[in-house]
Amino acid sequence: MIDREKIYQNLVKLVAAPSISGTEDEVLGAYKIRELLMEIPYFREHEENVMLIPMEGDPFDRVIAAAYLECCPGNPDTVILTGHYDVVDIEEFGKLKDIAYDIEEITKRINELPISDEVRADQESGNWYFGRGTIDMKFGHALSIELLRHYAQEGLNGNILYVAVCGEETNSEGMLAAVPFFTEFAKKHGLKYRNLLLTEGYLLDGQEEGVRYIQYGGAGKVMPMFFCTGKMTHGEEPLLGLDANILAAEVYREMTLNPEFCQQNHGITSAPPAGLKLQDMKEFYSLSTSLYAAAYFNIATIKMNPEETVRKLKGVAQRAFENTVDLMKAKVDGFTELTGKVPAHYEAEPCVMTYGEIYKAVEKTFDGDLRLHMQECADEYMKENPELQATCLKLMKHLYELYEDKRPMIIVSVLPPYYPDVNIDPEDAATAEMLENIDELISYAAEKYGETIKTSEYYGISDLCYTWLADGLDFDALFENLIGIDLLYKFPAEALKEFKVPAVVIGAAGKDMHKYTERLEKSYNFNVLPDLYIHYIDRLFS
Repeated sequence: MIDREKIYQNLVKLVAAPSISGTEDEVLGAYKIRELLMEIPYFREHEENVMLIPMEGDPFDRVIAAAYLECCPGNPDTVILTGHYDVVDIEEFGKLKDIAYDIEEITKRINELPISDEVRADQESGNWYFGRGTIDMKFGHALSIELLRHYAQEGLNGNILYVAVCGEETNSEGMLAAVPFFTEFAKKHGLKYRNLLLTEGYLLDGQEEGVRYIQYGGAGKVMPMFFCTGKMTHGEEPLLGLDANILAAEVYREMTLNPEFCQQNHGITSAPPAGLKLQDMKEFYSLSTSLYAAAYFNIATIKMNPEETVRKLKGVAQRAFENTVDLMKAKVDGFTELTGKVPAHYEAEPCVMTYGEIYKAVEKTFDGDLRLHMQECADEYMKENPELQATCLKLMKHLYELYEDKRPMIIVSVLPPYYPDVNIDPEDAATAEMLENIDELISYAAEKYGETIKTSEYYGISDLCYTWLADGLDFDALFENLIGIDLLYKFPAEALKEFKVPAVVIGAAGKDMHKYTERLEKSYNFNVLPDLYIHYIDRLFS
């Protein structure tokens, strides 16, 4: 059986490694994981099975930590244990920032910060560990390491591949790099992945009291961006041009909260699109109208058809442009009525294109290697501003400047990061087996521990999104319009089509992820959850 004290010792050490996303300290989480893995005799004897895989071109020299426990040589059946080792920052901890990574101290002293009655009751109960990363998600790694120790001693009729990734709290850079690793590792060792266990935590906040949860689908997100180009004119002759801001404003009006982008599945309806940014790209004051403007949005997805979504986005752009033309005509008519004569004015023709269409058109006329040129631009822009979305907007602007047809238009594109939603296929044999095992685990937990566990079809946006692409859908329609793909956003489109493994979150219970009151429940996570993992994995390979 698993030593609960060892899980706690692992947790203390892992939390103490300040692996904040997007900093030079993030990689410390991977080094600490490797250190703990090397305490297991099996890995000291098979040191080559513990790997630190560099993130190619990463500005923070981050790595993926991996360990392969080959319990049954010659047997291809393998389960993946995975999760992220990065955490969000600790600014919210205020005067207690210096102990945010010290589980024992912050648990004792969290009441020195403003806390609610619920948080105070949890602290006084003695059943909670506070500290950055306790639930999100250092406990998952502390448990995974002890599961490896357990099976290295007890054996298993299969194998375990453990992978700890970085960057989940930013753009999931670690999991995006892990997907090609998974496919290549399977080919090299002749493995068949039976199941992926994402050891993320889940929140008790707002859930049914006394109920635990297992989740096996992933909610996703896509961020469409509309790049609007106008016709510049002097501010004293506004009717002779087209202000790009008017186009962008019409896009924003058409797109924000538009229910046609909501999806329904499993009795759930996704939220309508939210506007994230509306801006023009005029850098300095002048009496000229804006030539460029952009708007981008968040679409929550639970069952998105990529090809249909691109079609709908183009429809929004077309309506926005037609609305603008009608609006400009009405303004000209109003001026005509006021003055008694038709003024000189610009008449725009609606034009909607996609990023992919513009790119292909420019590629035909560009003198040189367009991809290399765009890569150089991306590198330069990232130095000026490392925000991924800002760089992609600059890339879009530059690509349009290379395009020969400079008429006003709305260009539809997608900004990174992109998280595909995951809807499991119950007709798939491996998935059907997973669902059967989950049902059996729920019965086991009820009989042995008196725990009530329910399932949920969707876990929130997470690395689980990169475990399965739905069959029969044209994802290329979206991928080809994803700005920065393979330039500054390493999205493994082809590997994702190949890597399909049913995934489940048998999560640790906690509260307040990303807050200074983040905390991990003791009783369930230390006394019940380890046995549930063992029971599930044993049954998987029985």
